[in-house]
Amino acid sequence: MHIPDGFLSAPVATATWVLGGTTVAAALRAERRDAERVPAGVLGSLAAFVFAAQMVNVPVAPGTSGHLVGATLVAMLVGPWRALIIMAAVLAIQAVLFQDGGLTAYGANLLDMGVAGAFVGYAAAAMVARAVRGPRGYAAGAVAGAFLATVTGAALTSLWLSASGLYPLRGILPLMLVTHTAIGLLEAALTGAILVTVLRWRPDLVTGPNGAGTARRPAALAIGFLGLALLVAAFVAPLASRLPDGLERTALDLGFSGHEHRWGLPLLGHGTLLAAALGPMMPVFAGIVGTALAAAVAWGAARSLTRAGDAAHR
Repeated sequence: MHIPDGFLSAPVATATWVLGGTTVAAALRAERRDAERVPAGVLGSLAAFVFAAQMVNVPVAPGTSGHLVGATLVAMLVGPWRALIIMAAVLAIQAVLFQDGGLTAYGANLLDMGVAGAFVGYAAAAMVARAVRGPRGYAAGAVAGAFLATVTGAALTSLWLSASGLYPLRGILPLMLVTHTAIGLLEAALTGAILVTVLRWRPDLVTGPNGAGTARRPAALAIGFLGLALLVAAFVAPLASRLPDGLERTALDLGFSGHEHRWGLPLLGHGTLLAAALGPMMPVFAGIVGTALAAAVAWGAARSLTRAGDAAHR
């Protein structure tokens, strides 16, 4: 669902940047004021996990692939404001290093995947969790929220592209909803499976819509998530499907894929001198570097919010 450069008009890109920046600023203020602190290392390791997971595309329909976005999952673990901070870090690294999502479209991508993923998914999960108490409600809510967040993100993407004059809304919206229904089912299944596993082994991590979790042994938890993310980036991501994702499939079908514009070459990716030097090892190297940088950016953002004498957030 990453919108590339060239798809959005200047007014739409500017408006979405302002909206996205406002939500991130609000998230940072909310985190600074929150009395229930989550260690920065945990947030950094979750950002690394989300970054690595988004590198693993799998086929979801003929000619179309999808991947875990992870915003609803992270919102269930540490809350929606922190999930938005993590998604902002992940999307920034993807755009700057890989041109996976344009710099001009960063605000729109943040709204589509970060805000919709964290807040729409979390709100839907809260409604289900109020109706179904206990771990089953948490898991069922996360599944429903993840699916709804994916479809909402697809609808928002269609709105930005239509407002930019790229394609009429009545044409692009139905196709985006169809392709992202399959991707939403993947998102829901993975979110539910991961959350059930966490509830089974580390229920202390889950914030959920009905309370705040207090992670035990946060250093070990952070190291575990970071290690898992690096393993996924090094050994699973290079095997990812090369089929176009939902937005790429839609752009090809509707004939506006040629509007994509790249500002030079990505810092890490095909066509660079580094890629030529590393050859087949480039995907592994790029995945590890990107994962580590996503962790560092999210950790740094969380550490910058640490109050004087607040050791719990380090």
